[in-house]
Amino acid sequence: MDSLPLPIRQRQLDDVAEALPARAGQLTRLFLARSAHTLTRTEIGVLSATSQRAERITDLAAAEGVTQPAITLLVNRLQARGWLLRRPDPSDRRAVRVEATAAGRAAFHAVRAEYRAFFHEEMASLADEEVQTLARAVEIIDKLVHHLEAGVDRP
Repeated sequence: MDSLPLPIRQRQLDDVAEALPARAGQLTRLFLARSAHTLTRTEIGVLSATSQRAERITDLAAAEGVTQPAITLLVNRLQARGWLLRRPDPSDRRAVRVEATAAGRAAFHAVRAEYRAFFHEEMASLADEEVQTLARAVEIIDKLVHHLEAGVDRP
């Protein structure tokens, strides 16, 4: 495979770096606007994280990019719905860990299923080659995310 001239590569890197977050946000907003459920993107993120393992409030706030008081209010709302449970943090008695209840995991899985169905329906009209390109793009984005999470400078 031939290398791109540096100015073209730099321009494409800039375009992709700007477009990816914007497009991801657009897709999420479109789904939430058409969805039957009333959860916010942040509530979905908290349910996703706590469905996998118990999390500290401070870690949830950092992951969702909100303040600790804001995430505490959100956790309180989800706990009132019976979707989250607070437990003492075994490594720090002053802290608590939040985990999804069975009902919370079920709510998250229902949203995830609705999300998949929403996009599946739209993507079904794409050509096979376009679907393959999107699948490859997801693999590349996953690789990029892995490297960013690991603190590696380059994928």
